[in-house]
Amino acid sequence: MPTAQLTTRPYADADAEAVTDLLNQVDIAAGGQPANDVDETRAVIDSIVRDIGHDTRVVVSGDGEIVAVGLVPTPPPGGFRVDLVGGVRPAWYGRGLGRELLDWQMGRAREIHRTVAPGATWSVHADVLAGNEPAIRLYRRFGFAPVRHWFEMVADTSAGSAALAVTGALPDGLTLVPYSPGYGNDLYAAHMDAFQDHWGYQRRPEAEWRRLTVDSATFLPALSRLALDGNRIAGYCLAYTDPQPHRVYVGHVGTSRDWRRRGIASALLGSVLAAAGNAGAREVVLNVDASSPTGAVGVYERAGFEVDSHGVTYAVTLTAID
Repeated sequence: MPTAQLTTRPYADADAEAVTDLLNQVDIAAGGQPANDVDETRAVIDSIVRDIGHDTRVVVSGDGEIVAVGLVPTPPPGGFRVDLVGGVRPAWYGRGLGRELLDWQMGRAREIHRTVAPGATWSVHADVLAGNEPAIRLYRRFGFAPVRHWFEMVADTSAGSAALAVTGALPDGLTLVPYSPGYGNDLYAAHMDAFQDHWGYQRRPEAEWRRLTVDSATFLPALSRLALDGNRIAGYCLAYTDPQPHRVYVGHVGTSRDWRRRGIASALLGSVLAAAGNAGAREVVLNVDASSPTGAVGVYERAGFEVDSHGVTYAVTLTAID
């Protein structure tokens, strides 16, 4: 179909399913698994996209199919990172849509930067699977460079798997409990503390963070676990639905800095793996920073997780404006 028959407009909530499918098709074409959920798409747009009319764009074919999408979230107060979201439906590769979309995203990111924090240096990030050569070529053309690598890791939940065999008990003095809403405020504080020394950390307002996590429709409180030191959260492992029904997605694993390297994460993962298996899931999947300062990759490997795919963050700098 000629590109002249395409129309462009802002995102609407009725687009959530089609946008999610497009993002999943991009991942599948690059050799990955479908990782996007409709409820997650809505949560991202509800919580971190500030102005739908100006910060979103969908490209629609003459027959009504969404063939490209771009989102430009605003960093949280005091933040520094614009995480671009978007892509082109694989059947439409090679028509210049990705170039036009990324050009618009970069222009909008610069506008937000000038409005929100012109005196600060920001970074624009775009995550891509290592097999997505068209996107990688496009990012490089716009001056992006690889700055971080990520692994998607998968573990079998079956009772005889190594994943369950090697996980240990919690250290003395800690108790293991499922998540319940009464822990929401303390969990937010624990997460902000645990991740402040992680690469790319941005402290988000609590309401924004909760919309993406414990208040999300994808959150699975019964399969999530907290390690408690009295009333204090020493560690946590939060589980979510996955687009593939035989999987459970672990979206967040964290340990308080004064409890690290005590086996807490392994014990939490073991409990979540067992709970997921009992709930009928065959696999648990998670994403991890390949260079995590906490040694997370080794923790997950010892718990039975294996690398399934490899992602890369590409970035370009928005310099401070005098």
